[in-house]
Amino acid sequence: MNEVFHEGEYHLQELMGVRQSSDALASMVKDTIPQIAKDFLINLKFCVITLSKQEDDLTSAVIYDMDSFISIIGDKAIDISLRNSSFIDTDYFKEDEFSIGFLGLDFEKAMRIRINGLAKINNNTLRIFVNEVYSNCPKYIIKRIYKSNLKEKLIQNVQNYPKLTTEIMDMISQVDTFFLSSLHKNKGADISHRGGNKGFLKVISSNEIQFDDKPGNNLYNTLGNIYTNSIVNILLIDFENNNTYLILARASFTKIYEDEKYILRITLSCSNIIKNTNSFLMDYSSKLN
Repeated sequence: MNEVFHEGEYHLQELMGVRQSSDALASMVKDTIPQIAKDFLINLKFCVITLSKQEDDLTSAVIYDMDSFISIIGDKAIDISLRNSSFIDTDYFKEDEFSIGFLGLDFEKAMRIRINGLAKINNNTLRIFVNEVYSNCPKYIIKRIYKSNLKEKLIQNVQNYPKLTTEIMDMISQVDTFFLSSLHKNKGADISHRGGNKGFLKVISSNEIQFDDKPGNNLYNTLGNIYTNSIVNILLIDFENNNTYLILARASFTKIYEDEKYILRITLSCSNIIKNTNSFLMDYSSKLN
């Protein structure tokens, strides 16, 4: 395996004074899929992915099913059926290979796993060739219970907006979960989970949103990527109305002192919002942690 951390991650670890603890956790990042991870993956009902063909290109989608949709291909690859997913740009179905970040999440058990690597799509199956795999801590996962059947399948529709509409602003103010994608020139695409109480993702204006980063595993994968490349996107899921929203943006962050500790405040300047109706048909209800 190549060096675990890149220059951006090292910078953030130094900035926040956690370099020593981050180095201690480096061994949890593997370059093959452990058996415990295989067992988790084949039972997943939900995952999100982010895809990139080049340094200024990043898109994300959700994939889901009530039946098993992930197959293990040895210790270095997995196959994912795309029979139920939000919109994926057709260009990716033509690419020989592209960078991918994968996050598998079990809302009910509050467990998640991240995979980074390369991928290709063939016959509506996404194959991921693993470079890195590791489990994330269960912090900030808002637990949800899924029901036994998918909602009725309707035709998906994609709409683009140059700024946040009133509807999208209202939706953002209610979210307790979102997925943040980022990109590094050598390490490739990455997608991470963010969770909190409603209102933790704040609308600042019609083209700007903001949130405070919460302490996690101290690896600073996402913010390390942002330090080297400001291009990001946020994937939002409207669990009640079957829609997903992909917000394309550039990110910046500021270190501030608040409540007797230093935190990082992330600001996203939005350039395009893609609303994908009827794109998430799992029937979840939320419950308290």
